[in-house]
Amino acid sequence: MTESLDKAVEEKRVIAFLDLANFEDGAVTRGGCLVTDAMTRPLEFWVSGGIHPNSIQKMLYGDTLHEYICTDLIGIPLLTKLETTPDLILVRDAEFLKIRLLMEVPVLWVRATVDGQYVLQSLPGYENEAEAGRDLLPRRLRGRNIMEPFLRIRTAVEEAHNLKVGEEKKD
Repeated sequence: MTESLDKAVEEKRVIAFLDLANFEDGAVTRGGCLVTDAMTRPLEFWVSGGIHPNSIQKMLYGDTLHEYICTDLIGIPLLTKLETTPDLILVRDAEFLKIRLLMEVPVLWVRATVDGQYVLQSLPGYENEAEAGRDLLPRRLRGRNIMEPFLRIRTAVEEAHNLKVGEEKKD
């Protein structure tokens, strides 16, 4: 009975995968957020417009530019659009971890270890969420499968970029 209850709870989990991609030799950045059910079937997908930092912004932001892009220009805007509240947000870029300070949902960085395994890491001060996050992951996502939804995001963001989604039309 407990096993079937655990499986029913696991099947209701909602996971958001948040990632970004660079284009045009790093001149343009776009983000994507894929929200899935426990089987990683899509529930929602959002993509940001292209972010084109100019030389003055690069100078003024310095080494905080990437954090600003991840948090303020991609992460928060995409996550606030979600119609479905995720139980967990998984990211591939550590800069996204700072979103946790603004969200009530655990944000965990999926990072590879030297031996090719994947671990979940939280923002310092939220370490208990990394441990709990492992338990929240559906069986389907344990091991190498955890990266597969990020590959889907990357492909969809590339297609959105090629189609100029979110770009202003020029007359």
